[in-house]
Amino acid sequence: MRRAILNGLAVIAALSASTASAQEYPTKGPIKLVVGFATGGGTDAIARSLNVRLGEILKQTVVVENRPSAGGIVGTDAVARSAPDGYTVSFNVNTHAINQALYPKLPYDTERDLRGVTLVGSLGQMLAANPKAEANTLQEFLKLEAPNENRKRILANGGVGSPGHLAAAYLESLAGAKFTHVPYRGAGPGITDVLGGQVPYILSTSAGLLPHVRAGKLKAIAVTSPQRSPLLPNVPTIAESGFPGYDMDTWIAMFVPRATPNSVVKVLHEATLEALKSPQVRERIEAQAGRIIGGSPEQLDALVAEDIKRYTKIVKDFGIKAE
Repeated sequence: MRRAILNGLAVIAALSASTASAQEYPTKGPIKLVVGFATGGGTDAIARSLNVRLGEILKQTVVVENRPSAGGIVGTDAVARSAPDGYTVSFNVNTHAINQALYPKLPYDTERDLRGVTLVGSLGQMLAANPKAEANTLQEFLKLEAPNENRKRILANGGVGSPGHLAAAYLESLAGAKFTHVPYRGAGPGITDVLGGQVPYILSTSAGLLPHVRAGKLKAIAVTSPQRSPLLPNVPTIAESGFPGYDMDTWIAMFVPRATPNSVVKVLHEATLEALKSPQVRERIEAQAGRIIGGSPEQLDALVAEDIKRYTKIVKDFGIKAE
């Protein structure tokens, strides 16, 4: 199901009638895209490439509001508690589903309190290494041996429960191998230590790793996407390296409070699909080794439900605890 949800731009689903009329939205501004991460990051950059075009289509001001804290929980909670009128929108990544699996007591329930608008796209992740690291392929990495609990397979990530951490843990379970996970407070410090040779390997979003791979300061081993990245055509996927069906990209999507009327969701959904046709938006996503997806609100809700189940199993199997 997940592959079907994530592949291609889906047709707009028919939404049932509701008490609010589509013509009543939007009649006031601004519309806020709430990003639960810091200004200047990849998610923020994509939101800021989208908001201007979205505002032109909706004929209202669309602003980006950053609420960086707790892996996006603070920003998501603000949206869940907001008026269900389409003027406060969560611009989120797949930590939206990860957090539900990772934290036993969130201030909101991801599925009960929020509903999908559209899946904007996905960003690739990559397993990369310091040039002096032993492994050059995924299979070489998995075959590394050391007397002390396979400590040659030392792998940095952007934090406990981050998309990179979950992607590595999922690979670990499929391969039946043991990794030593080294979590950092964000991908940046992890990349710095891999560049310096303090840690040999890292699994993180491709956007942060690409400049160093191109400069020869890191070597790319494999990508988490179901297909090879056009930016790295010679780098194999994990799926083709022995694990068919492996797909652990970081998706980006928009959500509103669950009680938001269908007609309002329909207007926002259609406007977003139109905005995604903008060359500026496409270039911003593709520059981060990403791809535009789209799809209906129902497909996004199904993806969130499926990923919550998948991430819950990974968290349980590996005893991952939130910091």
